[in-house]
Formats: sequence, C-alpha cells, structure tokens
Amino acid sequence: MRRMISYRCMLIMFMLFIPTQVVVAKKGEINVGPIIQQERSHATIRVLTYNIHHGEGMDGKVDLSRIASVMKRLKPDIIALQEVDRYVPRSGNVDQAAELAELMGMHVAFGKAISLAGGEYGVATLSRYPILSSKTTLLPMARGGEQRVLLTSQIAPARDIPPITFTGTHLEVDPKSIQAAQVDVIMELYGTSDPYILAGDLNATPNSNTIKTLRSKWVDATAEITDWTNEEDGKIDYVMYGARESWHLASTRILKEDVASDHRPVLAVLEWRGNGSEK
Repeated sequence: MRRMISYRCMLIMFMLFIPTQVVVAKKGEINVGPIIQQERSHATIRVLTYNIHHGEGMDGKVDLSRIASVMKRLKPDIIALQEVDRYVPRSGNVDQAAELAELMGMHVAFGKAISLAGGEYGVATLSRYPILSSKTTLLPMARGGEQRVLLTSQIAPARDIPPITFTGTHLEVDPKSIQAAQVDVIMELYGTSDPYILAGDLNATPNSNTIKTLRSKWVDATAEITDWTNEEDGKIDYVMYGARESWHLASTRILKEDVASDHRPVLAVLEWRGNGSEK
C-alpha cells in the first residue's frame, strides 16, 4: 500500500513539471487538456528586387561576380532583375541572366524588352525553386519611347506554399500617363491572382499616383523603407504582394551597397500563413 502511494506521489510531481498550454475550446469542440503544443513555424519566401544596371558599377566596371556577391548576402529565394543584357558588346557579349543564375545556383527566366546592339535587353527572374512557366507581356509605350515588359513566372516553392504568380517589371519613367496605362495592364491581368507577388523598378516614388494605385490592390512590403534606392530618383524599387489574408510580412530591408550598381537591392521576407489563417 505504501509503495502504491509512493508511485502516485511521484506521478503527481512529474505532471506538475510538464509544460502545458491552456487551450480554450471553441464552440462545438471538446477540450481534453492538458495539451502540449509546439509553436507552428511558417514557410518563408525571401524576395529580392535589384536593378543591376547591366552589371556596370559606379566605378565603371562591369562585374557580374560582384553583383552575385551582393545578392548572396541577402540569401534570396526569388529575384526580380532589371536592366539585364544578353549578348550585348558593352557587357562582354554574355547572357547575363544565365551567368547570374549559374553564379547563384538558381533557375532563370528572361524577358526581352528591346533589341540592343545585336543582342537583347530586358528583365529576368531568378528562383531557387522550379520555374514552371514564364511569359513576357509588352506594356503600353509612348511613340518613340522605350518598350517595357512584364515577365510573369509560375514558381513552385518546395514547402507548404502553393504555386506563386511572380511578376518582375521595369516601368516607364515618363510620361506618367503611359506609366499609369502600364499599371492598368498589370492590375487587369493579375488583380485576382492568388498568391501573387510583384517586384521591380517601378520608376515611381511612394507618394506618386502609380504607387497609390498599386497599393489599392496589393500590399507594399517596402512601405516602411524611407531611404532612397536610386540616389538620383529616390525610392523607386518595390516588392508588393496579394492575398492579404495569406501572407505576413516578416521583415524588409534595403542593402546600402552603392558601388555594384546605381540602384540598391531591396529584400522582403514573406511568411505564408495559408488561406483563411490568422496573420
């Protein structure tokens, strides 16, 4: 009898030291506590946008290895690149998108905007995850202006995140009426896409009509960044995302690297919470 009492005392003492979490039963549920719960970790996507100025730094040197080193410091999963050359003499007649993909160990898609000096010039997407498909969409342009494009890719993350529609772009500077027309195309094509991420050099400052319009549809992950991303034009590089109930902005940052390009890279870290889940 004494041995049985001793065992019961030991069991009670052991249970007192078990960490527990109080769970309040919702209507229609049964609380069978105590329940030991571990905090759920959320899958994250690190999204980077970077205008690389065809690899030419502020020192006049074209150096893709330097560009790759800058990007590696931020450990991105998906990258939107602007001002990318393919087989253009000024940058050594190389496929810059493919070269950077190899240096980063990532998948690649390229979107041609214009022909240039016997080669091509445009935007690119690099992804640590498989790129299922990509398409290039021509945007409205002014007569005599430069053609701008959207490069939209379907990307399949390897974790608990559904395929993402990811658009990289480089919008027109002027006239603003053309920039507005370009924004209208983006919103018409992808305004209902879910999950959706838009990234790039939008050539518009935070208080512009362009950014206000885009923010009416999507969340601006860079809203808290007040520093410039291009010294001449101010803050003009952005990451935006849709599915407000599904994404949570974990962090965002600008890397103050002012030699490798005339733009600074901008990173947003997004947590996927899933449709209908709490932020």
